[in-house]
Amino acid sequence: MHVRTVRGVAELDPALGVLPHEHVVIDYRQKEGAAPPPTLAKEDDCVRALKALPPLGVQAIVDCTPPGYGRDLDFLRRVSERSGVHIIASTGTFCEQWSGQPAWVRNAAVEDLAAAFIAELNRGCGVIKVATSHGEATGNEIKAIHAAAQAHRETGVPIVSHTTGSLGIEQAGLYKELGVDLEKVLISHVCADEEPPEYAIEIAQRGAFVGFDRIGHTSHSDDHWIQLMQKLAAEGLAGRILLSHDSVQQFNGPEAIAGHTFSDISYLPESFRHRALEAGLQRDIFAQLTIANPLRWLASNEVK
Repeated sequence: MHVRTVRGVAELDPALGVLPHEHVVIDYRQKEGAAPPPTLAKEDDCVRALKALPPLGVQAIVDCTPPGYGRDLDFLRRVSERSGVHIIASTGTFCEQWSGQPAWVRNAAVEDLAAAFIAELNRGCGVIKVATSHGEATGNEIKAIHAAAQAHRETGVPIVSHTTGSLGIEQAGLYKELGVDLEKVLISHVCADEEPPEYAIEIAQRGAFVGFDRIGHTSHSDDHWIQLMQKLAAEGLAGRILLSHDSVQQFNGPEAIAGHTFSDISYLPESFRHRALEAGLQRDIFAQLTIANPLRWLASNEVK
């Protein structure tokens, strides 16, 4: 299958994996126009981390950093070329509760935001990233979701939708109301806080992909994620699960967030895979979660 990456349209191998929620660089200073360009040393560090993935069966990552937070398409392109790992970049916006919103988001109408997203998709991005804050979505976040839905309807490009401990069910409902194909929606960070398994089950039953994408973080043990995977698989919902780390290789931002970052992008396909199989998860199910499912979500991400 063919996927839009930072190096252009690439053919992905149906037998190799994809990590659907990672970050190469996050830099909050860029929102105010003050972030310096990444140094060669940082580029080397990112290349070194990603080079470990192909021997573990991973061919691509989705970089979920939106514009204004350190995302640099030229930098990602160089890292991709040097590491041999395909990178699918994100347009879109981020969680207002954590970071505010840049003026270009605050001052734009839905139609303007949708046009901005589509312009970035035509520049080489392959997914649309939006987000909601904890407990209640802000007006700007709802506006961005409407814009993402409009851009999706016009292009067919998939959406990755950040949650902050809640609102995944509400997000799935809103996307459906807005005419979005839920097969193209990844609800991120599901059960990464204190949500019960039923929360993930309802999102999956509505037809969206469920992101168990904080694997390796100290906030939850591997057993937490393995039990969730087994629970959803027992409900016949293995086809709705995506796995990732939400890792970041280079971070510059608030200390409160920095203390929760995770950088070992090889953890899931190596250590976690072994633990999941030892715990009784079937090999074909793990392959479905890490290969078939993300490829299905990304399918036809080329702009129409």
